[in-house]
Amino acid sequence: MHKKHKAVMLEITNNLGTVERRYVIKDMESGTIVDDAQGYGYKSAQKAYAGWAYKSRDKSKDTEKAAKERTILKWIKENKEFISLLDALAFEMWKDTRSPIDTDFVRKLLAENGYKDLNFTAGELLKIIQRGPLYSKKRRKKQHL
Repeated sequence: MHKKHKAVMLEITNNLGTVERRYVIKDMESGTIVDDAQGYGYKSAQKAYAGWAYKSRDKSKDTEKAAKERTILKWIKENKEFISLLDALAFEMWKDTRSPIDTDFVRKLLAENGYKDLNFTAGELLKIIQRGPLYSKKRRKKQHL
């Protein structure tokens, strides 16, 4: 298997004169260093690959994810009765069995209350609800920008 980018170890001398092993991502076709953690290098090859994967990810998916989140937040705001019901049932489940709600529970509750053909899944709804307060001032300011 041929990789276009590879983590390469470099030995770097710091200000105190000690030699440290650091990793950078190198383009194997051109030989240029494409990621060096702003000149510091990564402490492990695994961290170098993780950093490069994040920096070279498909950023168009970030805008899709943000749009989906805005859709779900709008739906939550428009369906406060359902969210109150879900919250009350989740509290009762936690009080009785000490188990949190899961995606199947949310899916069934949505179906029982006539919510079908939504633009998001029960799992996506649950993930946003579990993040915490939905209507904080900080979140509202970010959404209106």
